[in-house]
Amino acid sequence: MKIGINASFLQKPDTGIGQVTINFINELIKLPEFKIQNSKFKIKEVDFFLYLEADINFKLPKNFHKRVFLPPWKRDDLIRKIWWEKCQLPKMAAKDGCETFISPYQCPTILPAGMTHKMLVHDMIPEIFPEYLDNWRKKIYYSLTKRAVQKADTILTVSEWSKKDVHKYLKIPEKKIRVAYPSVGAEFFEKGDLEKDNKILDKYGVFGRYIFYIGGFDVRKNIPQLIEAYAEMRKRYDINDVNLVLAGEDKSRYSRLFTDLNAEIEKHGLGGKVKIAGFVKQKDLPALYRNAEFYILPSLYEGFGLMALEAFASGTPALLAKNSSLLEVGGGAALFFNPHDSEEMSRVMGKVLRNGKLRHHLAEKGKSRAKKFSWKNFVEKILEE
Repeated sequence: MKIGINASFLQKPDTGIGQVTINFINELIKLPEFKIQNSKFKIKEVDFFLYLEADINFKLPKNFHKRVFLPPWKRDDLIRKIWWEKCQLPKMAAKDGCETFISPYQCPTILPAGMTHKMLVHDMIPEIFPEYLDNWRKKIYYSLTKRAVQKADTILTVSEWSKKDVHKYLKIPEKKIRVAYPSVGAEFFEKGDLEKDNKILDKYGVFGRYIFYIGGFDVRKNIPQLIEAYAEMRKRYDINDVNLVLAGEDKSRYSRLFTDLNAEIEKHGLGGKVKIAGFVKQKDLPALYRNAEFYILPSLYEGFGLMALEAFASGTPALLAKNSSLLEVGGGAALFFNPHDSEEMSRVMGKVLRNGKLRHHLAEKGKSRAKKFSWKNFVEKILEE
């Protein structure tokens, strides 16, 4: 048995797809056996081929083989991505004799006849927010991706919400779509060390009590509404000792799809109260979650909302927008709010900040909720027929 895996995102571990790819492969290695096409296979008896755009330092068993290649066009952009995923990848998988191929994210890959293709679709953002397709390259990539998803033998999604969206927008029968819930890295479940955590907080310039947000600053993340709600909360409840920490890279100078954070902070007179922490390495994230008063996600749409689960696993109360997959992931472990209503958002924020017992209750429920999601179940769901 030979199985191919698009492992391109192993080189981008600080992204959501990167984390899914890393944890999928790590869990796959640990799995003793799996069932496919009504037959059982021991992992060590199967040859796995990992297809990469750049070599990575990743410890692999002997039956896991790396295939590293790039098209003549070396620049890391959508042209190279299409060339690699649509043209080169299928040829390499066919050359290696793969019988099954796994794509851990939606992409333009269409495989030769006879090779079973399993594709994981995370969300349908371009359908819901067409403004994201703001140039011809993105439009071509998305058009090719839709066709590839429709031609895949098995389609998996990360939530029931995404499953409904795939069915709705791509007209794919629901019986052809399965849900495979991801989990988060083991580092989020670990107990923190105060001294080490303080060093990490100091590294990012985070001090005192704070509300934490990470998850991107593009338009669907609804950050202007969050900053407005934070400003309202400070006035409404006279809370002046809790800052708002926004983690992630500010890309507003590159694209109008991203919020100008400094302009929003200045608009509400919050200089010195909102901290832009910048890009945070994956290994540092648990400390930022653990020491926050709570995590807040005001997003207008999430295919899964991995950050909510990271907060749960870290023992951090989570406040989530009442929409898309967040209701599904959060269950009864989070407090929800209308992301379009800054007044409601501010009330929920103030309620949690003023009630230590509630914060403790949410933290405990979150930790219990996080344990319901496992990489073992995720891997088995992808492999099964």
